[in-house]
Parts: sequence; structure tokens; C-alpha cells
Amino acid sequence: MCSIENKINSELLKSSKSDEEKKDEISGAGLHNIPIVSKEDIIKALKDVGVTPGSIVLIHSSLKSFGYVEGGALTVINAAKETVTERGTVVFPTLVQKDFANAYKNWDKEKSPSDVGFITETFRLLPDSVRSDQATHSVAAWGSRAVELTGEHSSYGPRMGIFGDYCFSYSSPWQKMYMYGARIVFIGVSMIYNTFKHFAEYCLMEHYCNSIKDQRKKCQAMSEISRHNVPGVWPFHNAEKTQAALDELGLISYAKCGNSIFTSIKADDYVDNVLRIFKDNPHKWFSREMISWLENYVPDIK
Repeated sequence: MCSIENKINSELLKSSKSDEEKKDEISGAGLHNIPIVSKEDIIKALKDVGVTPGSIVLIHSSLKSFGYVEGGALTVINAAKETVTERGTVVFPTLVQKDFANAYKNWDKEKSPSDVGFITETFRLLPDSVRSDQATHSVAAWGSRAVELTGEHSSYGPRMGIFGDYCFSYSSPWQKMYMYGARIVFIGVSMIYNTFKHFAEYCLMEHYCNSIKDQRKKCQAMSEISRHNVPGVWPFHNAEKTQAALDELGLISYAKCGNSIFTSIKADDYVDNVLRIFKDNPHKWFSREMISWLENYVPDIK
């Protein structure tokens, strides 16, 4: 076992048991219905949902959703790397959420842990992973575009919003993944956990604010938008409803691996289509408070 695997096992896994010992425990406990998943199984599922050599793939994940994975989190990570090859790029969100109110005060790019799953934290600690420098919505990446995607996360092009003005800025990994048509893969989690839904919300609010031509009115409208630690209006929406709408358009692909369901859509397909349906009928998607803000400030909202 290489040194980095030893480091991860000591810092994260806190276990000295081998794969064979863990399999024996599963068998001894009578849990014969728990599937044992290999790296090859995961590679096949990734290919089945559209991940190809050279892809940029953003992965939201749950390790326990599989059942039992031979080799644990590193196997999932290595399967993703082998599927995209060195020509591609693997990205995991490394969001900080547990102490969200103090996220900007306590942020440390090297030390702040990822709060969105065991696989993401394992990936963050690998020596060939590169993390973006942003307090609430950072990502870690590996591969041909890793440095490009993660660099200058907060450098330019702010978008005002509930998590801060630079998490989904024009220089952010989220903007770059959208422009490059990255493939989003959800492993054992639903699209409720889709960080791109917030990117879309930011883009939507930017669109609405830019439609207000009177500067005084625009300033007043912006003062009522939710900001980090400041309450206000925000276009939160039902992610299950958007997933159903995108399913009807045939944009989502699915595969099964062990007990885990893989769900996938391209980032640009997701963003472009949800923005379209939001703009077409905002009353169907948003709270009464949000609709009232639109009616007060945005032209042509009925």
C-alpha cells in the first residue's frame, strides 16, 4: 500500500482491517444481500451514463450507496480517473457547510475539510488533487484541466447571491464547467444535491437584475436579495420537479452499480433548460416572496 493510502487510512478511515477481513465480517453477519462492487463495475456504470475519455466529470457521491466497494473511496476515485483518462478531468465538490455562518472567517484552502461526503474528502487529500480557493463552494480536481478549472476561483466577475458574491463568479470552476459542458454524475444521491442548481439560481438573479434599466430601482431590488448571513429573497426551487422536467426532455441518463443508482446530465443541458423553464413560468417554481419581488421590479413579469 502506498504512503498516500496509508495517510488517508490513518486520517479518514481509522481502520486497519483489510478488504478480506471486511468481507468476512459482512458474510459472518449474514448480510449476503450486500453487493460487492469492483473498480471495473464502477467504470462500466460511468461509461453507461456517458462518461468518456477526455470528459470533464463532476461527481456528487455516496460511498455507502454501493453496498461494499473493494478498496473503498480510492476505488471510486481511481475508476473515475481511468474512465476519463489523463486527457480528461475529474472534479469533486469540496464544499464547507457545517459552520456556514463563519465559513469566510475560518476558511483555509489546505485544512478546511469537505463537508459533502467521504469520497470528496479522500479525493481532496490526494497529492495530485488541486483545490480551488473559495470559502463555501470550492472544488478539487485532477487531470488535464484541473489547474485551469480551479485557478482564480474568486478573481473576477462577481455574481450577487445568498452564499456570497464569488462562489459562482465568472472565474469560478462552476462557470468553466458550464462553458465546457462538463458531465455531472450523481452516485447514489439524487439531484437534490446538485450544486449546479445554485449556479443556475445565481445566473437567473443576474438576468433579472440586468433587466432593470432604472438604476435607482435596480439598487433597491438588489438590496432585497439574500446575501451571505443577510436574509432576503432568493429563487430556491424544488430539485425533484426540475429533475422530472429534465427527464421528460430525455436529458438524464441512468445506470446501476451495486445498490447505487448513477444519474447523469451535462452541466450546460441542466443550466440552459432549467433557466428556460424558470423564465417561462416563474410562478410555478418560486415562493410567493420571490414572485412579489419579480412583480415589483422585473419588466414583463405578470
